[in-house]
Amino acid sequence: MKSRSRALVGVFIFVIGILLLLKTANIIFFPGWFFTWPMFFIAIGIFSGIKHGFRGGAWLIFLLIGGLFLADQFDPTMHLNRYIWPVVLIAVGLMFILRPKRHAHWRKWRGYNYQTGWEQQPGSAGSTTTTSAPTGDYDRRDFIDITAVFGGVKKNVLSKGFKGGDITSFMGGSEIDLSQADFTGTIKIDVTNIFGGTKLIVPPTWDVQNDITAIFGGVDDKRQITGVAMDHNKVLVLDGTCMFGGIDIRSF
Repeated sequence: MKSRSRALVGVFIFVIGILLLLKTANIIFFPGWFFTWPMFFIAIGIFSGIKHGFRGGAWLIFLLIGGLFLADQFDPTMHLNRYIWPVVLIAVGLMFILRPKRHAHWRKWRGYNYQTGWEQQPGSAGSTTTTSAPTGDYDRRDFIDITAVFGGVKKNVLSKGFKGGDITSFMGGSEIDLSQADFTGTIKIDVTNIFGGTKLIVPPTWDVQNDITAIFGGVDDKRQITGVAMDHNKVLVLDGTCMFGGIDIRSF
């Protein structure tokens, strides 16, 4: 996953460099709007969509914002910039309405078999190991499904068979305490922050791997891990998009 992300970032920067070189050397003529900030937003939207398989809605928001401002440059009399916030709110609403059911998504990620229960779980090196897990319905307490819109959410996770989940913050924030949770293997938390933030409290021994696409935002791991033996049998993968927001990782 990390190598694929690095490759995508490398290709994105490489293409931009080639285009700038062609423009500077006057080898190819580019219209004036091609190297403008609306096109930068559109490029970020396309990159984010490709990186995350066009899941979520952050990539769509960037495309809409860039597209509206670019159209306004073609015809300033249209004054399309006044529609930015209504369009953004509509896009965010559709993102919540049309996104797939979380539990089905995490069943697929963890290798859930609908007839025999949890059977296959991905190993830390990409391999799978077969376990004789119980059949039947899963425990919802093993998942987190957090949505914070214009507000805040605080949650303590006590599950000893934690399997990951979803965190979405739009103009709000969430604080998830995982210090009492436990698991074995590799789990995944999909985080989407749009003008919002997420605070994760995790044990310092967990191997936290960051695969977040940060756009005008960032991920800050503030855990005190000096002298701490990292447990590579507990791998937490953070995936998703952080746009105009941040993710704060701490341990107490």
